[in-house]
Amino acid sequence: MKNGQNISVEALRNLPIFSELTLNDSEQIISICKVITYKKKELLFNDGDNYRGFYILLNGSIKIYKLSYEGKESILHLIKPYESFGDVPLFEGGGYPVNAQAISDSILVFIPQKEFIQLIKSNSTICFNMLVGFAKKMRLLTQKVEDLSTKEVSNRFAKFLLDEIKKSGTEKLSEPFARLNLSKKNIASYIGTINDTLSRLLKKLQNEKIIRISGKSIFVLDFSKLKELAK
Repeated sequence: MKNGQNISVEALRNLPIFSELTLNDSEQIISICKVITYKKKELLFNDGDNYRGFYILLNGSIKIYKLSYEGKESILHLIKPYESFGDVPLFEGGGYPVNAQAISDSILVFIPQKEFIQLIKSNSTICFNMLVGFAKKMRLLTQKVEDLSTKEVSNRFAKFLLDEIKKSGTEKLSEPFARLNLSKKNIASYIGTINDTLSRLLKKLQNEKIIRISGKSIFVLDFSKLKELAK
C-alpha cells in the first residue's frame, strides 16, 4: 500500500455517488480523503478487521470475497473503476464483514469513517448522494443473489460476459469483446461454479461458434445467441 496525492474535484465528481456535489461539497470531501495504491494480490482488509472507512476504485480491479471454514473462497463482487466498497459498516458499526484483495495493481480513494460521518451530519446533499449510490448497489447485489439461485452456470456466465462487454464499450463492433484481467478461478468463483465446469462451458461455447478466445480477450461471434443465453 502506498499513499498518494488527494483526488481532484473533477475526478471526484465523476464518481457516481458524488456526481451531484457542488464545488464546495467536493472540496470538503477532498479535504478528508486520500488516494492510495495497492499492488496485485495485496490485501486491503480481512473479514473481521476493525473498520476504518470505505473505498472507491479509480483504476484496477478488486475482489470482495468470503472464506468458508474449509478455506473455500466465494467471490461476492468484482469491483470495477468508480465503484465504492467497504461501506456496509459505515453507519451500523462493527468490523469489515468480508475480505478485499487487489487482483491487479489498483488506485483507490480512501474515505475515513470518523471524518466522513462528521461531514455528512452537516451536509444533506452529500448524504442524499450516498443513499442513491447505496440503492443502486443494493439493486445489483439483489439481482446477483437471484441469478445464483435461479439460473444455470451458462446463463450466469453469459450475463457476466455481456456486462463486461458493456463496460468495455465494444457492443457495437462486429465482434463485441471484453478483455478479462481475471483468472479463470476468480471468474468461476464469481459466477458460483468451479474451474472445470467453466472450462467445459468455454469449450462448448467455442464449439458452438458463439465465442472465440484470444489471450485474455473473449470475442463474441454470435451476439444474439449470447443474449438469449443470458436470459
